[in-house]
Amino acid sequence: MVPKKCATTDSESREIPHVFNELLKKRGVVGEEMVRRFLYPRLSDLPQPQAMKNLPEAVRLVVQCITSGKQIVVWGDYDVDGTTGTALMVNFFREFGVDVLWHIPNRLTEGYGLNTDWFLERRKIDLSKDFLLITVDCGISNAPQIELIQRIGGTVIVTDHHNIPENGLPSCLILNPAQAACGFHREHLAGVGVVFYLAAGIRTEYCSRAGSAVLPEKMNLKKYLALVALGTIADVVDLTATNRILVRAGLEALAETTFPGLQELLISCDICKGDITSEDIGYLIGPKINAAGRLGESDLVVNILTAKSRKEAKGLVQKLTELNELRRRITADSLETALSIIRKYHAEDNKCLIVKGELHQGVAGIVAARLVEMYGVPSIVFAKKNTPDGSVSFVGSARSIEGMHILDMINVCSKWVDRYGGHEMAAGLSISLEKMADFELAFVAAAQDKWEQRSLVKKRRFDVECSVDQLMTTDYIAFFKLLEPFGPGNLQPIFYDNSVRIVDSKTVGKDSEHLHLTIRGKYANLKGIGFSLGGRIDEVQKVPERSILFVPIINRFRGNISWQVRVIDL
Repeated sequence: MVPKKCATTDSESREIPHVFNELLKKRGVVGEEMVRRFLYPRLSDLPQPQAMKNLPEAVRLVVQCITSGKQIVVWGDYDVDGTTGTALMVNFFREFGVDVLWHIPNRLTEGYGLNTDWFLERRKIDLSKDFLLITVDCGISNAPQIELIQRIGGTVIVTDHHNIPENGLPSCLILNPAQAACGFHREHLAGVGVVFYLAAGIRTEYCSRAGSAVLPEKMNLKKYLALVALGTIADVVDLTATNRILVRAGLEALAETTFPGLQELLISCDICKGDITSEDIGYLIGPKINAAGRLGESDLVVNILTAKSRKEAKGLVQKLTELNELRRRITADSLETALSIIRKYHAEDNKCLIVKGELHQGVAGIVAARLVEMYGVPSIVFAKKNTPDGSVSFVGSARSIEGMHILDMINVCSKWVDRYGGHEMAAGLSISLEKMADFELAFVAAAQDKWEQRSLVKKRRFDVECSVDQLMTTDYIAFFKLLEPFGPGNLQPIFYDNSVRIVDSKTVGKDSEHLHLTIRGKYANLKGIGFSLGGRIDEVQKVPERSILFVPIINRFRGNISWQVRVIDL
């Protein structure tokens, strides 16, 4: 039975309102200690770094390289998870006085993962001397490339969180919770979470050595949790107990960050004060960071996150903002092109969508996600790519729905795929023109099979009933914030009010696609917004008394912060 109180500290002993007790119970959060850990997660509840498979050995190797002055190279992925993880490593090593060499591959010209050409052509690496390579959010599928890097003098530590490849692991130290024997196997850390634990282990080991100039109290790792929160939320990983602790503390660290780049990035997103939520990361900060990688300039993000001054960071963030605007325009054009190619009956018959053509490779994932929203089936968007030798290939991004594991579906078709990787809900792959027809047939068959096997999950309409007037009070909003962060494993709760009166309504936004509402309250009227509900303006004005599904959200406008109602349906 869920306790009415969590008696630990004064702030934790407040009585929990019935609606939140009911919500916690539905989510399996029961018992005094479980409720305490959920509502008031503590860093002291985190599992110890030593539980991660191979971490003690990796830590000793890194510390040895630091003390001996060996060249350290950090290679990260181009998404938010990879760039935040890379920036974490670069900033962390700087605290030891070590300037590491880092690289983020160009998504459009180098592709995903390690490529050996960079090492062979790079003049900053003295190949006559040994060096240490640390991968971030990649590398688990790069066994051949790692073997060559080892032959030219590199020692490799792979930090990754993606699924273990069927053709075996690279022959090197691997930090990846996806390994069954790893103590973090069920924690589903993001890539940035894995390197945070590596950093924690390095700090402990380095500081324990006699004569170390760095003391634990001088290196507070909590500031790096701001980066962990960004990468974890943006990569849409499960919010396990460990991830929940990391992200909750990370949101706090982000709000008070001292990193110049993060400070300027928050200002550019109009997040200047107040609480920072997982929604802020998912809809504002994350997409802006990702814009650089989608357009082949991911190194810009690491430069921002490792900037040493606000002046330096401001100019870089301005460039990122411009790239994000360009990304928006390209996405709109690519989605329009994709929609002109497909027909709805393809989705109904095939239980999937495969779109290929003259599309921008960098926004293929966004377009695939949009198609999933529109048609409710797994979707792959392929951009046509002409290679220097005159051949044609396709580089694609796949997105899926609950109950249809996209990587498993691609595994079934792997003999027609040149390269692929990912996880349950998202994947990337490349296929030659000659193999595309066979792949399409095989993937459609896999999708139809998965659809039949898919368990019938009752559509989630709402989590708990509560009036808008009550939920939007100061006390209830305070408890609502304790439910953060939201994401897979802790979805944002949807509330139901069976009787509201809408006293004013109008359409807003481009093409009047959104619905702006004023809802009558007991003491004051409440503002509401219904995204993509603009088409229902006539029925709302005709029948202003109705039931609604809603969630509270923060509204930031010209520096002013307020809570408003986001109407999901009415």
